Amino acid sequence: MGENENQEFESLEQKVFKALDNQKRRDILRYIGEKKATTFTEILNVGKIADSPTLSYHLRNLAPFIKQEAGKYCLTPLGKDAYNLLLRTATYDKLAFLRKNKSSVTLGNIVIWIAAIAAAAALRADAMLSSIILPVLAAVSLYITNKLFE
Repeated sequence: MGENENQEFESLEQKVFKALDNQKRRDILRYIGEKKATTFTEILNVGKIADSPTLSYHLRNLAPFIKQEAGKYCLTPLGKDAYNLLLRTATYDKLAFLRKNKSSVTLGNIVIWIAAIAAAAALRADAMLSSIILPVLAAVSLYITNKLFE
């Protein structure tokens, strides 16, 4: 790799990390990814950005990830990769939170099922429903919850 190519790579790398380092820009990238194509005004309104110059600044920083076509912003191939990465990290964060709170999630699940079984009994639901089906569903639900944390 020549020195110019190396400088171009470093420049792109720096732009990518600078763009993703800012929460507002990540939010803009997610919004464009969800909408597939959106206008400047839609981004301005949804992003709760104070003014047009501020949004223009953020959009310039997102240049490796977005392009403008027919007056709308959409993701570039690199933008689609970044958007997918943001989705995966958000999912990972949620799972990490659940794993950290495993006992609370399991206890909450148990309480919900006890309430459902008690409600079925209090409403004098079908005997098979309240004495067999709901407890089996509760056991399956707790099993799945437990497996989620493994």
